[in-house]
Amino acid sequence: SALSFPLSGTDETPGVITMKLGDLVVVFNATPDRQSQRLTEPGAGAYRLHPVQAAGADRVVRTATYTKSTGTFEVPGRTVAVFTR
Repeated sequence: SALSFPLSGTDETPGVITMKLGDLVVVFNATPDRQSQRLTEPGAGAYRLHPVQAAGADRVVRTATYTKSTGTFEVPGRTVAVFTR
């Protein structure tokens, strides 16, 4: 599985890094605000917050979401969220 940064360059949101590795998408949001990151690649599939984070004690990260119909990941401010297929 190749490591990629699909929203880097001109599509980049300042303060946010979106990283893809195999079946994982990791969104690093260093901004104070909730941010949306949209991946438009074909066959992106369904993602969900990684089970470790979904069952963890951090209530903030548990509010991170993925909307399949738009390919949009939403991550709270100052949060790193890991999504898996």
